[in-house]
Amino acid sequence: MQLTSDDLLGGLGWIALWLAIVGVIVAFSIWRARRHGSTTLALDATRNASLAYLALCAAGIVMGAARYLSSGSLALDDAMQRWVTQQQDSLRTPHCSTDGVFPDDSASHPGTDLMTFCQGWIDNVPFGPRLVIYLGTLLSILASAAIAWAIYTATRRAGQRDPFHPSVSRTFGVASITVMVCGALGTVATSVGMTLAARSLDWGPDAYTIPFELSVPLWPFAVAVGLFALSAIFRYGAQLQREKELLQRETDGLV
Repeated sequence: MQLTSDDLLGGLGWIALWLAIVGVIVAFSIWRARRHGSTTLALDATRNASLAYLALCAAGIVMGAARYLSSGSLALDDAMQRWVTQQQDSLRTPHCSTDGVFPDDSASHPGTDLMTFCQGWIDNVPFGPRLVIYLGTLLSILASAAIAWAIYTATRRAGQRDPFHPSVSRTFGVASITVMVCGALGTVATSVGMTLAARSLDWGPDAYTIPFELSVPLWPFAVAVGLFALSAIFRYGAQLQREKELLQRETDGLV
């Protein structure tokens, strides 16, 4: 999640609000667990927090669709905004000055279908680039949601006194692959979409071609290794549990 704000206090206020929401969720989980006489407060709080995060992921998917698919306005990321701003003099697309003022007021009228650029924002972006950017956002959300789902599955089974259920190992294994693939491709798709949006502007012949700056982040691979290790640990725990149950049955048979 990334927050932007015109002033420091406003940004810190948003962070404090999100922390307060997390605190309320944890406090409610502990209160509810104590009311029902639960002896696994940490598991209950973690399970409810993971469910709340999954709900936020679902809301993010819907809000992302509304932001990128239904609206033609798009804010370029920092790298692409620098490229476009540096070559702004070569733009034939109506654009504003560095102070945010258009030479022709009609070009910035909110009701027009004219494509414009102003201080990192592009209005009336074609649908293709917006779709690619939304795909990148969707993949990134799915990567984080996979981690939350694995945590929810593990805590739910542990609360049911079956921490080494085969579904826990499978979920962590699927989550490791999901994070590795979706996390990496999400960043690449977002970068491609931003470049396509910048290239969709009307450039003059003296402009340099905006390059596709593709970079694959390393964190999805690091997280995937950790999730795969957890999958192996739970699989080994399930194997030990089966061997213990088999030994117990053989011992009971001898007695």
